[in-house]
Amino acid sequence: MVKLKIIVRDGNLVLRISEGKQRFYKSVRHLLKGNPNIEKHWNADKERFTNYAVSYSENNKALEDFKSTYSKLVMEHPEYTARQVASAYTTSQRLIQDVRGNDSDCAGKRDDSFVFVEKYLKLVIEREKIKNGCNFEVYGKLLNKCRKVLPKFSRLTFQEINYDKCLFIAHKFAKHKGYRGISKTFRALLGKASKDKEVDFSINQIGDFTFADYNPNKDDVELKKPDVLDRFQLKQFLNMNMLDITPEYEDRQQVELYYDFCVFMFNSFFAPCDVIKLKYKHITKRRTIIARRKKTHKPVEIPISPAMEQIINKYMGKTKDGYIFPIMDDKKEKEYKTKDYTFKKFRQNLNIWLKTLGKELGVCYNLYAYVFRHTAITVALDGGLPISYVAMAAGTSIGMIQEHYYNGDNIVNQKKLQLEFIKAGR
Repeated sequence: MVKLKIIVRDGNLVLRISEGKQRFYKSVRHLLKGNPNIEKHWNADKERFTNYAVSYSENNKALEDFKSTYSKLVMEHPEYTARQVASAYTTSQRLIQDVRGNDSDCAGKRDDSFVFVEKYLKLVIEREKIKNGCNFEVYGKLLNKCRKVLPKFSRLTFQEINYDKCLFIAHKFAKHKGYRGISKTFRALLGKASKDKEVDFSINQIGDFTFADYNPNKDDVELKKPDVLDRFQLKQFLNMNMLDITPEYEDRQQVELYYDFCVFMFNSFFAPCDVIKLKYKHITKRRTIIARRKKTHKPVEIPISPAMEQIINKYMGKTKDGYIFPIMDDKKEKEYKTKDYTFKKFRQNLNIWLKTLGKELGVCYNLYAYVFRHTAITVALDGGLPISYVAMAAGTSIGMIQEHYYNGDNIVNQKKLQLEFIKAGR
């Protein structure tokens, strides 16, 4: 549990925020008036100045108010670590003050309430950044999308949010790619606002509107296949000469790492986030890999192919913290504020490289890392493997496989079906 105490440190008063062996300090020197004598007049047990100190009454009140701000945060968010509590008011509190100052003159609003949706969304992003295991990026995407597609979004207030307004917003979202995720995040934002004492909003304002059920194209028939490499492109990729591939990249070791990473994805059904977190401890004596997929949390077991074996042996002894690929570094990862920073940066650079590689392969879309998982599933189904096994190995559901991969687009099965119809007429 996080503990708070005002102490003397290096001759100055500070608020100590501690949890276990962690210690963080907040200076309170700027709060004091009259330059009181800390050495003579500070009572460490009571955490206050004695009556003999200069401006003791005002200073004690200022210190009490300062500490109570953090005490309230600890009480309302017991899940916060000492680091999170210490950094909570570096940016978000300043943003709160800015918003209050700008909105206090709005008619019919309390001085301590948020009025505009955009400004509250910016605060939520700052709050999410300091949480362990939380992904602030989804709210960042929502902010960018709202600014782009919603007219006069900067002036949208919480009082305007009702059933009809949600219908209008959902319709605007639905005109753009990825609207389901954006709608889900917007609904999560409204939920946060409804529970936040700083916001004058009730979720009852939207009635029984459900973003998840809104789809203006729900009756349309669409058979959208995932992006995959065709047989020729896949063969070309798997037989590429490392000396010739993407010659504009001078760092050939990095190119080789990118290439091996993609080959491993194809041979394992894994997504990028699964491959980068693989460790030697996931390898069994049966020469299989047993791991839990990050997205679905489903345990999977896949055989180690000769190509995977070669890659594992290549990087053995060159990695840190037991990882198969020389990408992750647990010590450095703790220094970053962004969750999974190393992975996200690697994935970004990998996808940039893949766009260049895609041009060499003649791909008609911008090649990206997930294509190799899509291709692996498609190859397995085309090869006649049972759909139940493919779903298990890929760590997904049979329904997902049927919806996206096995819905009549399979060329081999189409030909088999045509032959059966021809045989029936003979």
